[in-house]
This record gives sequence, C-alpha cells and structure tokens, in this order.
Amino acid sequence: MQRIIIAIALACKPKLLIADEPTTALDVTIQAQILEMMKELQRENETAMLMITHDLGVVADMCDKCAVIYAGEIVEHGSLEDIFDRPKHPYTIGLFGSIPNLDDDRKRLQAIPGLMIDPTELPKHCSYYSRCSNKMPQCEEYDPVLVEVEPGHYVKCLYAAGRGEN
Repeated sequence: MQRIIIAIALACKPKLLIADEPTTALDVTIQAQILEMMKELQRENETAMLMITHDLGVVADMCDKCAVIYAGEIVEHGSLEDIFDRPKHPYTIGLFGSIPNLDDDRKRLQAIPGLMIDPTELPKHCSYYSRCSNKMPQCEEYDPVLVEVEPGHYVKCLYAAGRGEN
C-alpha cells in the first residue's frame, strides 16, 4: 500500500515530498524496498523530501540534514554528521544512548529520565529542564533560542552552547 501511495504522490513530480513515518509497521525487507524506491523516485524527479520519523536508522539512510524535535520544538539541527557524530543537546544524546549497539556489551540501554511534559502546558523556560542532567539555574529563567555551535549546527541549550556557568 505504501508503494502505491508514494508512487501517486510522486506522479505529479512535486518539488517537495513530505513523508510522515513512511515505513511504520513494515517488516525490514519491505521497509528497505520502500526506502530504495523513494530514493530512486526522488533522484529521477529531483524532488526534495522532508522525512518525519522516529527511526534514526531511516534518517541515517535517507537524509542529508536532520532536526531533532522535543515538545514540538526543534532542539538541534544540522548535517547528518553533526547530529549522529557530534550531538550536543541532552535530548539528542539521550536518544542515541537509548539505541541498542551491537559493539557495546552493556546489558541495559540508557533511559532518558523523567516523563515528557504536557505539550498543552509548555513552560516559559526550557521545555527539557525537568529531564535534563545538565540543567543550570539559568535554564529555568527563560527559554533558550537556537544557537550555532559549529558552522551549520544549531542547538537550543544553554549548556551545550557554552552559555551557562556550572
């Protein structure tokens, strides 16, 4: 079914394809086929793609740039290498710490502490504050803005941006 929907979406040769969880509930073989078909159609039609997914493996396979969202806000964005090789935001670091790694012999994955905040009641300060292991007093005073920490790599965190006193 996904193949048909993707083919229909690309039949009009759009400039932008928005793919929201295109491989959810698919087995690994079908997922790989869908992703390969999307890449091929994207190349043929010179279509840009915005991929929305929770699957970091799909991101690694399909994307050039990546944005990490927490509580409805971008907390970090940059090239794939920036995010995968040099994550800066504590949430991004926590996401990568919760992924199984065959080269690591840890028995337990690292969980992100606490619970997600209610998105209908966002605080006036950093939305990740209650879960953050790097929080500082300034983090509770105001909501940080995205700051460029390396060329093209942005993070919404006082600690990661080197703006706090610890």
